[in-house]
Amino acid sequence: MSVEIEGFEEMADKLDRLGERTESGERTNAVSFGELFPEDFMRTYTDYESIETFFAASPWTVETEAEFKRIPEAELDEYVAEHTGFNSWEAMLSVAAREWLNRQLSG
Repeated sequence: MSVEIEGFEEMADKLDRLGERTESGERTNAVSFGELFPEDFMRTYTDYESIETFFAASPWTVETEAEFKRIPEAELDEYVAEHTGFNSWEAMLSVAAREWLNRQLSG
């Protein structure tokens, strides 16, 4: 007995292509905020046009990874809840990561 799952072959091919791009060095392990939060994402889910304007309007200076890491998580969650459709930074990041992966698989 066998079961055929529609779309599985296509998904497997996309994952293979993503793996090939990763192995060839086309992608690194780091994804920039700009890649993770493109303007379409920001316009759809937030009060801002870009991740840069999102942070520029925030009470923090965020120009480096170190500055971002110093933001208290509870304060960031509160800011996200006030200015986006998400209740926390983790929720916003999760959706952005899923959409980023979908874009990689589509390309």
